[in-house]
Amino acid sequence: MSGAGFRYLEKLTDFGIKLGLDKIRHILSNLDNPHKKYKSVLIAGTNGKGSVACFISNCLKQAGYRTGLYTSPHLIRVEERIQINGKPIPSKIFDDLCLELKKICEKLPVEMKPTYFEALTAIAFEYFRREKIDVCVCEVGMGGRFDATNVLEPVLEVITPVSFDHMEYLGNSIEEIASEKAGIIKENSILVSGRQLPGALKVIKRVCRQKKTKAYFYGKHFLARLVSSDFPNQQRLNFSGTEKMKNISIKLFGRHQVHNAAVAIQSLLLLKKQGFNIPEKAIIEGMKNSIWPARFQPVMEHPMVIIDGGHNTDGINSLKKALKQYFPDRKFIFLVGILKDKKWETMLRMLADSGERFIFTRPDTPRSVPPEELAQKMREFLPESLIEILEKPKDAFERLIEIKSSSPRVICGSLYLAGDILKIIKPVRF
Repeated sequence: MSGAGFRYLEKLTDFGIKLGLDKIRHILSNLDNPHKKYKSVLIAGTNGKGSVACFISNCLKQAGYRTGLYTSPHLIRVEERIQINGKPIPSKIFDDLCLELKKICEKLPVEMKPTYFEALTAIAFEYFRREKIDVCVCEVGMGGRFDATNVLEPVLEVITPVSFDHMEYLGNSIEEIASEKAGIIKENSILVSGRQLPGALKVIKRVCRQKKTKAYFYGKHFLARLVSSDFPNQQRLNFSGTEKMKNISIKLFGRHQVHNAAVAIQSLLLLKKQGFNIPEKAIIEGMKNSIWPARFQPVMEHPMVIIDGGHNTDGINSLKKALKQYFPDRKFIFLVGILKDKKWETMLRMLADSGERFIFTRPDTPRSVPPEELAQKMREFLPESLIEILEKPKDAFERLIEIKSSSPRVICGSLYLAGDILKIIKPVRF
């Protein structure tokens, strides 16, 4: 990362977040409201948002639409978050846009200065306008109601499964968290919802009634069934919803990705009903060639190494189910790093019975749980001899590979850790 624009952005923080949309609206008005110049799809939820966004945007691209994709966080470079037709924003353009934003923000009163995420969101929306995209597929950063992305006026809203995350901002119950996520639902709009816990489902249905929103729920209006799974090549599914589609191939693994694929397909069919020209062939091809790194991603074959960005209890649950699906009756060597704002003790408890041994490290962020604390917790479940600590992810990864064992290796606990590892290895293509 280089350039004065990059440096300006890096100085902004998301600490002391002041929830609300006033700042982002004010900044965007100074840019002549770029977010109102194209159609958009807005995706909230706790887990699966990125995968669903990837599927939808890739299919729209396949259908011939110039498609902007805005996601978070990034794994290696910030430019990954802002893409058009699968290509990240060029570094020079990104740097220039950061400097333009800096000029605008220097004139603002201190209470209107943006956070890092607000600045990035404004840059993404302006870039998409300049590049004359047809449609923006946008992942909500955190929550929904007060997230900077919620200034969009989407033609379709999506809420993926809601679970516990960012509780210090969103609330301590599923109902409170779902209420924040449901804040993206607009009057008289169309919503697609993934599988939800009963408390979240109740909240989302109530908001849809209040807003007179037409809602489509996984399990009631649409679903998908796993037909076959050939790891690490592909899995196939049958979809039933607004239309029926058979034998759809995807390269993202685990039953949770079959669910995410169903949410994406139902979303695309509803866009089609609104006038988007999306042939079935575009959906089939778009689903088949969608790649979303660090989501149960095999990166080495000998030994088998899987990187998974699961960073909360729901993510760890999906990871464990996928491991059981593809490697029944096996134990795993885990490399783990977790951030402080997660239910990390519960996450470790969930992983303990699947582990042959554990290596703990510190993802490259001040928000990491010290590896010694992770190890201390794991000592409640496993003997000391099966636990190692290596502070630097690079050293920890090298140790993971050199252990003499036929067991598969799994890197998990944080997308930051996934990014740290992907920076130092070149994943194999299966």
